[in-house]
Amino acid sequence: MFRAETLWITAFLSIGLIGGLVYNWPREPDTDSVEQRGDAEGANDSNGESEASDSVSEDGLRENPQGTSGDVNASVQPVVKPNGTANELGLWSQIAGNEKRVQPIDFNVIELGDRLLLGGSALGAYKHYMKLWQQADLPMDSAVLLRLGLASEVAGLLDQAEGHYQSAIRITPTGSLPQVLGLLGTARIWEQRGQLTDAISLLSEMQLLFGDDTHPAIVRQSVSRQLADALQKRLLQNQVVADALQKDPMQYHWTRLMLDPILKAADTDALAPQQADQPTEIKLLQNPRGDAASILIEIHRRGYALVKLIASLEQLTGLDFQMTERAKSTMVGRLTNIDTKVMPMSLLLDHALEPLGLSWSQSESGVMLMHRDDLSVEDAASFDLARTQRMLQQVQLNFPNGPVRTAAIMNDANNCRLSGQWELAGDKYRAAREAAPSHELNAKLYFNEAALSLAGGDKLDALHAAYMTLDQTLTSALQARVYAMIAKLEMELGQPEKAVVAASRGLRRAEDDDIAAELVLTLSRAYLLSGDPDSANSALFDYGPAVSDPAQKRVAGVFSAFSRFQRLRPKVGLQNEGQRLVMALASLQPDDMSSFADGLILSDAYSAIGLRAKAVDNLKEALQRAPTGFWQERIQLALANLLYETSQIDEAKEVIESFGNISTELLPQALTLHARIQLDRGELELCEATCRRLLSMQLDDDAKATSLELMGQSLERRGDHYAAALCFAGLLPDAPKANAEANQ
Repeated sequence: MFRAETLWITAFLSIGLIGGLVYNWPREPDTDSVEQRGDAEGANDSNGESEASDSVSEDGLRENPQGTSGDVNASVQPVVKPNGTANELGLWSQIAGNEKRVQPIDFNVIELGDRLLLGGSALGAYKHYMKLWQQADLPMDSAVLLRLGLASEVAGLLDQAEGHYQSAIRITPTGSLPQVLGLLGTARIWEQRGQLTDAISLLSEMQLLFGDDTHPAIVRQSVSRQLADALQKRLLQNQVVADALQKDPMQYHWTRLMLDPILKAADTDALAPQQADQPTEIKLLQNPRGDAASILIEIHRRGYALVKLIASLEQLTGLDFQMTERAKSTMVGRLTNIDTKVMPMSLLLDHALEPLGLSWSQSESGVMLMHRDDLSVEDAASFDLARTQRMLQQVQLNFPNGPVRTAAIMNDANNCRLSGQWELAGDKYRAAREAAPSHELNAKLYFNEAALSLAGGDKLDALHAAYMTLDQTLTSALQARVYAMIAKLEMELGQPEKAVVAASRGLRRAEDDDIAAELVLTLSRAYLLSGDPDSANSALFDYGPAVSDPAQKRVAGVFSAFSRFQRLRPKVGLQNEGQRLVMALASLQPDDMSSFADGLILSDAYSAIGLRAKAVDNLKEALQRAPTGFWQERIQLALANLLYETSQIDEAKEVIESFGNISTELLPQALTLHARIQLDRGELELCEATCRRLLSMQLDDDAKATSLELMGQSLERRGDHYAAALCFAGLLPDAPKANAEANQ
């Protein structure tokens, strides 16, 4: 069932609560196994592995639960049992369910420790809880052990926390609330260590036993929330999902551990009483369409053979269950415990099959069971995504409005985006927004909304949500990612100066190399497009080591060489920046250009060294990638100018005449170029008309002189030398009478 070690096998399987799938284990823990583990831990300690000065030594706590002071760093002393014999195997190997505390607990110490823990001083709480060992021969109270586990867990002392939770599990009655809290704490420790498979397996079995409303809310809510979080984290580790998040980043949220309800529940002796007349057979409650998610099952049975469970489901539902040979051999001889008034068959299969490493899928022909190791990465991602979604929906049902439910809705929306359900994701984001989240959850929701708007092309909405994220978050990593998004959006909206500000601030907060690389390239692009090559070169010099991707490094090399080239014109020898720029451009690969800004800058670089054909090619590609509006107009005008300069008059005319609506700022430049093209093509009357249109606008002196010069050349070539002379003298001749009448 589990891929586990002797330490937790003796903790769980011996108590009978989670031992349904492994059915011949001894009732008492194996002392030899504990001794071997203690020896191994001693060997590890001798190799120099130790905690920080303010942490708690695990071996010291095990061997000195009754230290002469509450100091967690007290010297190690052997435990003295009531018969006076010393035992250095540690406290945990001595605890048994029939041992009792011989002295009362000082509840003033408990109360002060609770206040410290709730106030954020986990180590202080731990030290106060440890004072209780002075008042008892053995720490046999589960409430104290659970508090010690919570305090050490919050303080980051995972080994100590696991030991305390295991002790609480061992000394409490089977099925009692403190025992379940100890199991939940152990699952959290495994999750924090990255043992997601073990945590999911344990929580899946607990969901089968404690998932309905006959059990306290703290139990069923905690099981569902922890299981959903563990499943979500496993899904995010899948390479297919990780690659998708690189292209479309999303923020997931894990809610804080609520300490107060656990502290209150730790003082409760038992779970809700079970009904004595519960049926032991499996009962079908609903089977409307033969859909696993709609079929409802009731089961109250311990030691239920999985093979028999599948056969019973097949008989009751009418579905055809098929399984691979590996799945069949894995299920043979394995048992499970189920106690639920109502559960969808989809969740029943999820929880029952997970500890065996099995997955299932339903098609029109029936249900197929298969082993996870036989799945491809893509199939595993698909199955994990579906199961995570089902569990997140359970969290939303189990929790009222609040941070946990809101986080589940947001994570659910993120997963909808992973599966391509963009409209549904937007609906779920809006539902999460209606819950009025706060703090980091609110910031992450704004970021996800910004990313969704950006993917949908709503750049202004995305920019607004990104700035709202900055207003809410206190996390530097999220701030850096948001600044990267803002810098990119400001660039695309034609505001490189604001992009410089955002990218500069993001670089000061970036902790991830990928984000830092994205920011430094955006910053250098913004500087170059703003006409500040010195700052671009400085940024690449300071933050260039963060760029590790080969394609990005080649582009950064071109930016750096081009920045220096604009200030240090070609010289002889090693100072020849032109030669360095040529070498940098020659190293580029066809797919290195990642944005319209790259194409625009590379075109300028090629033009600077005289490679006009390459410059034209880069401008054409940049024009295809350019966002509508600011940059598209400028790149189109730059392309027309470059084509005209390379004597490609017809192509230049086609580009300049393809303008639809053009901004007032660029209209004089476009008309001037159009007039030049018309003059060179011999379209003299059109050239004169274009020049007169130019001269009717508000122009500066240079633009006015250029327009008169072009019009004079047009008139001279038509033989109207007097009117041409007036133009060359800076005077606008009267319009011909025919033209005047035509214009009336």
